[in-house]
Amino acid sequence: MTAALILTKAARRLAERGVDEPGPNAQWLLADALGVERLSLLADPDLPVPPAALKKFERYLALKETGLPLAYITGWQPFMDIKIKVDGRVLVPRPETEELAGHAADFLKTRKEPLVAMDYGAGSGAIGLWLAKKFPGLRLTAAEASARALACSRENAQLLGLADRVKFVRAVTLTPIRAKFDLIVSNPPYIPTRVIPGLAPEVLSEPRLALDGGADGLDVARMLVRLAPARLKKGGALIMELGEEQTRVLMRAMPDKAWAEKKAFKDLSGIERFLYGRIHG
Repeated sequence: MTAALILTKAARRLAERGVDEPGPNAQWLLADALGVERLSLLADPDLPVPPAALKKFERYLALKETGLPLAYITGWQPFMDIKIKVDGRVLVPRPETEELAGHAADFLKTRKEPLVAMDYGAGSGAIGLWLAKKFPGLRLTAAEASARALACSRENAQLLGLADRVKFVRAVTLTPIRAKFDLIVSNPPYIPTRVIPGLAPEVLSEPRLALDGGADGLDVARMLVRLAPARLKKGGALIMELGEEQTRVLMRAMPDKAWAEKKAFKDLSGIERFLYGRIHG
C-alpha cells in the first residue's frame, strides 16, 4: 500500500477514537516509522511502505488510540532547532515554551559574558539545553523536583553534547541553591488542582507533578518570585510561562523594592503567557 492510502485509513481510525488532529498525528507517526521527514512523506504520496515500517506504524497507532502523547510514542519532540528525548517522566514541551525560550535568549543577549542561567523545573531540559546550545559560553543549572525528570534532562544533555556545561540539582524550591544567575527561566506547573481531572487524556498521561500548581495554579510561581531576587545577579531576570490571567495576579506579588521592572508578554495566540521580572542593577 502507498503512504497516501495508509494515512487516509489511519486518520479515519484515529478520528473514530476521538483523537484530536487525526490527520497530522497519522502523518507524524508514519514518517517516524519510515524514518523520513513529515514533509517528505507528504510530498510523495505514492511512497511505498515496507512491511517492517507498516508493522511499526500499526504499533504506534494502537498506542495513540490509548491517548498517549505523540512524543511519548516516537520518543522525541522537536524544540526550536534541536530534538529532545521525552517519555513518561517529563512534560512534552509545547510551542508556547519555545516562545518562552526565545524571550530568555533575548534577555541573555543583553548581558555580558560569562553567562550563568538556571532552568527551574527543567523536566526534559528543553529550555535550558537549547539556551546552552545557542550561547556556547553559558553555564547552566538544571533544577528539578523530580529525580526521574532530572535523569531525563541529564540524558538529553549527554545526547546534545552539553553535559560538561550543565549542573543538575534536585530541588523542590530555590532554598538550597546559593549560586547567582543572570537569568532564571521556568515553565512551572500552573494548572489549578481542580481543573486537572477535566484535562484531555493526552495531558493526563503526563506527570502530575509537572501540571499541578496548587489551588490557583501559582504555588511554584509564587515561590519563584519570592526567592529569585536573592539568587539573581544585579540586573538579572526571572522569566516564566504561566496560564491565562495568572501573570497579572503574580505581578501584584512582586514588590517594587525587589523588582525594578515587571512585564507580561503575550503568546502568539494573544494570551498574556509570559512574566518577565528584572531586579535592580
